[in-house]
Amino acid sequence: MLKTVSHFHSWDAMPEPVLEKTFAGFAANDLRYLSLNGEGSARLLGEDGYAEFLRNACRKYGVGFLNCHAPHMPGWELNLPDPMVLKRHLRLLDFYAELGCETVTVHAGTNDSGEPLGALRERTCRSLEALIRRAGELRIVIVLENTIFPTDTPKELLGYMARFRCDAFGLCFDAGHANLMDGFPGKRSADMVEWIFRRWNGNIRFEADTLGQLLPDVVTCHLHDNDGFDDQHKLPGEGSIDWPRLLARLEGAPRLRSFQNECDHLRYGIPGSRIAECFQKLTEKIAVAI
Repeated sequence: MLKTVSHFHSWDAMPEPVLEKTFAGFAANDLRYLSLNGEGSARLLGEDGYAEFLRNACRKYGVGFLNCHAPHMPGWELNLPDPMVLKRHLRLLDFYAELGCETVTVHAGTNDSGEPLGALRERTCRSLEALIRRAGELRIVIVLENTIFPTDTPKELLGYMARFRCDAFGLCFDAGHANLMDGFPGKRSADMVEWIFRRWNGNIRFEADTLGQLLPDVVTCHLHDNDGFDDQHKLPGEGSIDWPRLLARLEGAPRLRSFQNECDHLRYGIPGSRIAECFQKLTEKIAVAI
């Protein structure tokens, strides 16, 4: 059975009157659980009254933020040496708790600086240690996501799990990113979109089975689709992912609490009615698959 699904949106890109209509649209289509995106999270610190607006809108329309994504844009990476980065992330945890979020997705950070992987890893560890401690106090879960960097391969993520294993820490399995980084016969580095190719200096290390490696510690999932070569964030069913098989496998994740629809609704102009239809079909497919 499909777990509770929360829905991302580009909350940061809209003035409050437009956001009101967005909340109303989600509620009208019975999409009651929401996810706050990274840019929207940053807006909590940069705009007075924004958190109160979100809380009031949730009460007004009978929806709520179940999950959130911490900022991961340049200047927010957990592996940066600037101590103010961690302080900002810690401050945001209080906002997430006030909004009622149960998971906070974070990225380990990029390798764009060109520093050795070991140095980047140790700084990520220092950040995670503090974030996990505070999350435990707030009764929320920090979840580390697989993306497309050498810094957050399954091997790297499992290393962090071994170091910090506890109830307040787990993994976010991103289905779209796994589709990009999992190999198949004939898939080549040169086939990938340029920005992914460049992050690996032209020699991408494809995985045999990202989900199989991460499954025991997956707490929540990002669901979106792509063609296997570019991070397109399409609705499930509009790319190359085998959704019945994937969701049936996720039924075996012992810690799994929720799914998150991370399709880029604004980019593709997708209305709430189409989102609801998509996830209803996913529910029907998984029921048949299992």
